[in-house]
Amino acid sequence: MRLSVLASLAAAAAIPSKPVAPGVDMPLISLGTGGPSIGTDVSGFTAMWLEKGFKGIDTANGYKDQPYVAKAISEAGVDRKDLFITTKVPGSNGYAATVQSVQENLQQLQTSYLDLLLIHFPQGADMKGTWQAFEELYANKTVRALGVSNFMQTDLEKLLAFAKVKPVINQCQHNILAHMDDLIAYCEKEGIYYEAYQPLGRGSQSIFDNPTINQVAVAHNVSAAQVAMRWIIQQGHFVTVQAGTSDHQDVDTDVFSFKLTDDEVKQLDALQGTAVVI
Repeated sequence: MRLSVLASLAAAAAIPSKPVAPGVDMPLISLGTGGPSIGTDVSGFTAMWLEKGFKGIDTANGYKDQPYVAKAISEAGVDRKDLFITTKVPGSNGYAATVQSVQENLQQLQTSYLDLLLIHFPQGADMKGTWQAFEELYANKTVRALGVSNFMQTDLEKLLAFAKVKPVINQCQHNILAHMDDLIAYCEKEGIYYEAYQPLGRGSQSIFDNPTINQVAVAHNVSAAQVAMRWIIQQGHFVTVQAGTSDHQDVDTDVFSFKLTDDEVKQLDALQGTAVVI
């Protein structure tokens, strides 16, 4: 199914973008393809996302689903220039391993460039060599923006000590019940945008049974998921969300038509639970 021009424009307007690097605008919400099972066929719900006109896709080498993402893009008939693709290399594994991983990503995604490339985890023996490869890929326009994922302040300090091009994104677990405020403050001080994954929580940290969140949801005639997403967006952060059905995709992206009050934000901020475990 190919998108009509009107449907594409309507959906694009539904999820605003903001600049993260010169000439690079990133959608505030992206579809995360990674789930509990490695190698899952994600082509169905990814194509569904694209057919709604949404642009952002967040995947990774480690998810082993990138060929399915490429299949979805082909089936949806979306021009590459109308997408924002984020992918990742596994860790700080050095220059050669990073270049090889990026080439695999490009081949699997059937694209000649990436919009945002992240180091998935800081672990590895050679962060400096990894970032050198990132900077070269950025310089030759294979990658439009650089970032990291799951980096704590000490990891960022190590990286920033030698980086010529600073990361524009740090993607971390972040939701109403589990958030790392000191890390967010450090990222803001350094001009690094924060992107949330698992915005709806997981396991015992699920937001759906929380009475405060549900009370706020009732006040706005929205769902608990929409409150959780809006809380993040209203902080100025980006979000990647796993949404495998049409209804979930519609609900999780319909968060720009209402605003939480200052008092509601304070109530939600106070729900911080156990420490984030990555």
